[in-house]
Amino acid sequence: MSKQINLDGMEKKYNTLIFLFVAFLFISLAGFYRSYFQYFPYFKNTTPFTHIHFVIFLSWFAVLIWQPILIKHKNFALHRKVGRISYFLAPAMVISILVIVKLNIANNLTLSGGQAAVAAAGAVLDAVFFSVFYIAGVVNRHKIRMHVAFLTGASLIVLNPGLGRLVSNMFHQDMGVPAMAITPYLVAISIIVYEKFKLKRAVLKSPYLFIILFWTLELVFFIALSGAGFWKEFIVKVAAI
Repeated sequence: MSKQINLDGMEKKYNTLIFLFVAFLFISLAGFYRSYFQYFPYFKNTTPFTHIHFVIFLSWFAVLIWQPILIKHKNFALHRKVGRISYFLAPAMVISILVIVKLNIANNLTLSGGQAAVAAAGAVLDAVFFSVFYIAGVVNRHKIRMHVAFLTGASLIVLNPGLGRLVSNMFHQDMGVPAMAITPYLVAISIIVYEKFKLKRAVLKSPYLFIILFWTLELVFFIALSGAGFWKEFIVKVAAI
Protein backbone atom coordinates (compact mmCIF):
# COMPACT_ATOMS: atom_id res chain seq x y z
CA MET A 1 0.00 0.00 0.00
CA SER A 2 2.77 2.49 0.96
CA LYS A 3 4.56 1.75 -2.31
CA GLN A 4 1.39 2.47 -4.29
CA ILE A 5 0.91 5.77 -2.41
CA ASN A 6 4.51 6.72 -3.14
CA LEU A 7 4.11 5.94 -6.85
CA ASP A 8 0.89 7.95 -7.00
CA GLY A 9 2.66 10.87 -5.33
CA MET A 10 5.54 10.72 -7.80
CA GLU A 11 3.12 10.70 -10.74
CA LYS A 12 1.34 13.77 -9.36
CA LYS A 13 4.70 15.57 -9.05
CA TYR A 14 5.58 14.85 -12.67
CA ASN A 15 2.10 15.88 -13.81
CA THR A 16 2.48 19.14 -11.90
CA LEU A 17 5.90 19.73 -13.44
CA ILE A 18 4.57 19.08 -16.95
CA PHE A 19 1.66 21.45 -16.34
CA LEU A 20 4.01 24.15 -15.02
CA PHE A 21 6.33 24.00 -18.04
CA VAL A 22 3.40 23.92 -20.48
CA ALA A 23 1.99 27.00 -18.73
CA PHE A 24 5.38 28.74 -19.11
CA LEU A 25 5.33 27.96 -22.82
CA PHE A 26 1.82 29.25 -23.50
CA ILE A 27 2.33 32.42 -21.44
CA SER A 28 5.48 33.14 -23.44
CA LEU A 29 3.76 32.49 -26.77
CA ALA A 30 0.84 34.72 -25.82
CA GLY A 31 3.23 37.49 -24.80
CA PHE A 32 4.85 37.59 -28.23
CA TYR A 33 1.59 37.62 -30.19
CA ARG A 34 1.61 41.36 -30.95
CA SER A 35 5.30 41.60 -31.76
CA TYR A 36 5.63 38.32 -33.69
CA PHE A 37 2.70 35.97 -34.28
CA GLN A 38 0.18 38.51 -35.54
CA TYR A 39 2.41 39.02 -38.59
CA PHE A 40 2.07 35.36 -39.63
CA PRO A 41 2.57 34.16 -42.35
CA TYR A 42 4.47 37.04 -43.98
CA PHE A 43 6.26 38.42 -40.89
CA LYS A 44 6.95 41.83 -42.44
CA ASN A 45 9.87 43.73 -40.88
CA THR A 46 10.96 40.60 -38.98
CA THR A 47 14.62 39.64 -39.28
CA PRO A 48 15.52 36.05 -40.25
CA PHE A 49 17.40 35.65 -36.98
CA THR A 50 14.19 36.34 -35.03
CA HIS A 51 12.80 33.11 -36.52
CA ILE A 52 15.97 31.27 -35.50
CA HIS A 53 15.63 32.61 -31.97
CA PHE A 54 12.01 31.45 -31.88
CA VAL A 55 12.96 27.92 -33.02
CA ILE A 56 15.63 27.71 -30.30
CA PHE A 57 13.17 29.00 -27.70
CA LEU A 58 10.51 26.48 -28.80
CA SER A 59 13.06 23.65 -28.81
CA TRP A 60 14.07 24.50 -25.24
CA PHE A 61 10.50 24.14 -24.01
CA ALA A 62 9.93 21.00 -26.10
CA VAL A 63 12.87 19.30 -24.38
CA LEU A 64 11.84 20.69 -20.99
CA ILE A 65 8.29 19.33 -21.28
CA TRP A 66 9.36 16.02 -22.82
CA GLN A 67 11.81 15.17 -20.03
CA PRO A 68 9.32 14.69 -17.13
CA ILE A 69 7.00 12.82 -19.53
CA LEU A 70 9.82 10.35 -20.22
CA ILE A 71 10.58 9.96 -16.51
CA LYS A 72 6.88 9.48 -15.77
CA HIS A 73 6.82 6.59 -18.26
CA LYS A 74 10.16 5.25 -16.94
CA ASN A 75 11.95 5.74 -20.26
CA PHE A 76 15.23 6.65 -18.58
CA ALA A 77 17.52 5.84 -21.52
CA LEU A 78 15.69 8.22 -23.87
CA HIS A 79 15.49 10.79 -21.05
CA ARG A 80 19.29 10.86 -20.88
CA LYS A 81 19.62 11.14 -24.66
CA VAL A 82 17.11 13.98 -24.88
CA GLY A 83 18.86 15.71 -21.99
CA ARG A 84 22.07 15.81 -24.02
CA ILE A 85 20.28 17.91 -26.63
CA SER A 86 20.23 20.71 -24.07
CA TYR A 87 24.05 20.78 -24.17
CA PHE A 88 23.62 22.39 -27.58
CA LEU A 89 20.34 24.20 -26.96
CA ALA A 90 21.47 26.12 -23.87
CA PRO A 91 24.54 27.74 -25.53
CA ALA A 92 22.39 28.41 -28.62
CA MET A 93 19.82 30.12 -26.40
CA VAL A 94 22.48 32.37 -24.84
CA ILE A 95 24.01 33.27 -28.21
CA SER A 96 20.60 33.99 -29.72
CA ILE A 97 19.67 36.29 -26.82
CA LEU A 98 22.90 38.25 -27.28
CA VAL A 99 22.37 38.50 -31.05
CA ILE A 100 18.80 39.76 -30.53
CA VAL A 101 20.19 42.35 -28.11
CA LYS A 102 22.64 43.56 -30.76
CA LEU A 103 19.91 43.73 -33.41
CA ASN A 104 17.57 45.69 -31.14
CA ILE A 105 20.04 48.21 -29.73
CA ALA A 106 20.00 50.52 -32.76
CA ASN A 107 16.18 50.63 -32.85
CA ASN A 108 15.96 51.26 -29.11
CA LEU A 109 18.52 54.07 -29.33
CA THR A 110 16.32 55.93 -31.81
CA LEU A 111 13.52 55.86 -29.25
CA SER A 112 15.57 56.54 -26.13
CA GLY A 113 19.19 56.01 -25.17
CA GLY A 114 18.11 55.18 -21.63
CA GLN A 115 15.61 52.61 -22.85
CA ALA A 116 18.29 50.93 -24.96
CA ALA A 117 20.62 50.65 -21.97
CA VAL A 118 17.87 49.24 -19.74
CA ALA A 119 16.66 46.70 -22.32
CA ALA A 120 20.19 45.54 -23.12
CA ALA A 121 21.13 45.23 -19.44
CA GLY A 122 18.07 43.07 -18.75
CA ALA A 123 18.69 40.78 -21.73
CA VAL A 124 22.43 40.36 -21.10
CA LEU A 125 21.84 39.56 -17.42
CA ASP A 126 19.12 37.10 -18.44
CA ALA A 127 21.69 35.33 -20.64
CA VAL A 128 24.20 35.26 -17.77
CA PHE A 129 21.82 33.95 -15.12
CA PHE A 130 20.16 31.51 -17.51
CA SER A 131 23.66 30.08 -17.94
CA VAL A 132 24.19 29.97 -14.17
CA PHE A 133 20.94 28.10 -13.59
CA TYR A 134 21.53 25.71 -16.49
CA ILE A 135 25.10 24.86 -15.46
CA ALA A 136 23.96 24.31 -11.87
CA GLY A 137 21.23 22.01 -13.20
CA VAL A 138 23.72 19.97 -15.24
CA VAL A 139 26.17 19.73 -12.35
CA ASN A 140 23.34 18.44 -10.13
CA ARG A 141 21.78 16.17 -12.75
CA HIS A 142 22.04 13.14 -10.43
CA LYS A 143 20.23 15.01 -7.63
CA ILE A 144 16.72 15.15 -9.04
CA ARG A 145 15.32 17.77 -6.69
CA MET A 146 18.23 20.17 -7.27
CA HIS A 147 18.27 19.40 -11.00
CA VAL A 148 14.58 20.21 -11.43
CA ALA A 149 14.84 23.36 -9.30
CA PHE A 150 17.70 24.84 -11.32
CA LEU A 151 16.06 24.04 -14.66
CA THR A 152 12.88 25.67 -13.35
CA GLY A 153 14.97 28.76 -12.53
CA ALA A 154 16.44 28.79 -16.05
CA SER A 155 12.97 28.45 -17.55
CA LEU A 156 11.59 31.30 -15.43
CA ILE A 157 14.21 33.53 -17.06
CA VAL A 158 13.13 32.30 -20.51
CA LEU A 159 9.49 32.91 -19.52
CA ASN A 160 9.94 36.47 -18.28
CA PRO A 161 10.20 38.47 -21.55
CA GLY A 162 6.95 36.98 -22.86
CA LEU A 163 5.29 37.35 -19.48
CA GLY A 164 6.25 41.03 -19.28
CA ARG A 165 4.83 41.71 -22.74
CA LEU A 166 1.63 39.80 -21.98
CA VAL A 167 0.97 41.73 -18.77
CA SER A 168 1.77 45.03 -20.50
CA ASN A 169 -0.59 44.24 -23.37
CA MET A 170 -3.44 42.97 -21.21
CA PHE A 171 -3.33 45.53 -18.40
CA HIS A 172 -0.94 48.47 -18.50
CA GLN A 173 2.48 49.05 -19.99
CA ASP A 174 3.97 49.97 -16.61
CA MET A 175 2.92 46.63 -15.08
CA GLY A 176 5.12 44.46 -17.29
CA VAL A 177 8.43 45.04 -15.51
CA PRO A 178 7.01 44.56 -11.97
CA ALA A 179 5.38 41.30 -13.14
CA MET A 180 8.72 40.10 -14.47
CA ALA A 181 10.46 41.03 -11.21
CA ILE A 182 7.90 39.40 -8.93
CA THR A 183 7.01 36.17 -10.78
CA PRO A 184 10.21 34.16 -10.06
CA TYR A 185 9.74 34.95 -6.36
CA LEU A 186 6.08 33.89 -6.44
CA VAL A 187 6.84 30.59 -8.17
CA ALA A 188 9.78 29.74 -5.89
CA ILE A 189 7.95 30.73 -2.69
CA SER A 190 4.83 28.77 -3.74
CA ILE A 191 6.92 25.63 -4.25
CA ILE A 192 8.73 26.13 -0.93
CA VAL A 193 5.40 26.54 0.91
CA TYR A 194 4.04 23.42 -0.81
CA GLU A 195 7.15 21.45 0.18
CA LYS A 196 6.91 22.69 3.76
CA PHE A 197 3.27 21.94 4.47
CA LYS A 198 2.48 19.13 2.03
CA LEU A 199 5.78 17.24 1.89
CA LYS A 200 7.09 18.25 5.34
CA ARG A 201 10.46 19.34 3.96
CA ALA A 202 12.74 21.83 5.71
CA VAL A 203 12.57 25.31 4.17
CA LEU A 204 16.29 26.00 4.58
CA LYS A 205 17.15 22.84 2.62
CA SER A 206 14.95 23.75 -0.33
CA PRO A 207 16.87 24.20 -3.62
CA TYR A 208 14.26 26.77 -4.62
CA LEU A 209 15.96 29.17 -2.24
CA PHE A 210 18.69 29.34 -4.89
CA ILE A 211 16.13 30.69 -7.36
CA ILE A 212 15.35 33.47 -4.89
CA LEU A 213 19.05 34.15 -4.28
CA PHE A 214 20.12 34.17 -7.94
CA TRP A 215 17.11 36.18 -9.04
CA THR A 216 17.79 38.76 -6.33
CA LEU A 217 21.38 39.02 -7.54
CA GLU A 218 20.17 39.56 -11.11
CA LEU A 219 17.83 42.36 -9.99
CA VAL A 220 20.63 44.03 -8.02
CA PHE A 221 22.98 43.87 -11.00
CA PHE A 222 20.22 45.12 -13.29
CA ILE A 223 19.54 48.19 -11.15
CA ALA A 224 23.25 48.97 -10.89
CA LEU A 225 24.09 48.30 -14.55
CA SER A 226 21.14 49.82 -16.42
CA GLY A 227 21.76 53.32 -15.08
CA ALA A 228 25.56 53.26 -15.15
CA GLY A 229 27.28 55.78 -17.42
CA PHE A 230 29.88 53.31 -18.69
CA TRP A 231 27.11 50.91 -19.72
CA LYS A 232 25.26 53.58 -21.71
CA GLU A 233 28.50 54.50 -23.47
CA PHE A 234 29.16 50.84 -24.21
CA ILE A 235 25.69 50.43 -25.72
CA VAL A 236 26.28 53.36 -28.05
CA LYS A 237 29.57 51.82 -29.18
CA VAL A 238 27.95 48.43 -29.78
CA ALA A 239 25.22 50.09 -31.87
CA ALA A 240 27.90 51.64 -34.06
CA ILE A 241 29.56 48.30 -34.86
